[in-house]
Amino acid sequence: MAEAILKALPDTSVYIPYINRGISHPVLELRERVPVLYMSAVVMEELYAGAFDAPTIRLLDRMFMTFNKLGRMITPDASDWQRAGKIVASLGQKYGFEEIFLARLLNDILIALCARKVGALLFTKNQKDYERIKEYIDLKIAPKLSNP
Repeated sequence: MAEAILKALPDTSVYIPYINRGISHPVLELRERVPVLYMSAVVMEELYAGAFDAPTIRLLDRMFMTFNKLGRMITPDASDWQRAGKIVASLGQKYGFEEIFLARLLNDILIALCARKVGALLFTKNQKDYERIKEYIDLKIAPKLSNP
């Protein structure tokens, strides 16, 4: 019987160290098998927001075109935005976060919903926030990553 494909969706915290070194994708060291990478449109937005030089923007453009062409660019739809808003409100009530933190958490929630949408394992260096999000979303989070 064929082994199931392992889908992986790295969040922005995983990509940044690699992009800073001019590498378009993270090396996910998994003992089981090589994953098929997916990209959240939210992660792409965050990466572009932090890109300040032409080589980095060209690298991101190539990444965007590749994921989009392969059909592996995952975009939140209207119901994802609705659900994310409800989760932000619930997290704020439960933990009493300040508005600025809740706004930042919105992107993480949308990234989590993208991973959930395709059944991907979410890779992050931001375990704490995603564990809180996992209280509201049935989400698979990879074990903590080490720095590259």
